[in-house]
Amino acid sequence: MTTRDDLRTVLAAWQSGEKDELTVWQWAEAAQAEQPEDKLVRDLVDVLAGLPFDLILKDDIPVMQDALANPADETDLSINLLWNHLDGIYTDQRREELSNHPFYGQFCDGMG
Repeated sequence: MTTRDDLRTVLAAWQSGEKDELTVWQWAEAAQAEQPEDKLVRDLVDVLAGLPFDLILKDDIPVMQDALANPADETDLSINLLWNHLDGIYTDQRREELSNHPFYGQFCDGMG
């Protein structure tokens, strides 16, 4: 079962360049199939499983790491902070900026 530590490891590897977007996305899709019980883990895995479609970037990693840094008894707060951040993303701007990106570009066509 995917844990908060697993997520911390994946996010750190992505941030450092050890993992690329495709690898993170594939990892998240596999983790999503496990249906994690921890609500924060579930939501973060869902976010990463939608990485190319929702244009989730390395820029968003600090918010995810902050959510994971909160104590387990503050899970609801962590989830709210995560979704508030994601709701504030200007996807049209990201779509335009990433249209020629080797990974994200293929997902930007026809979106809008």
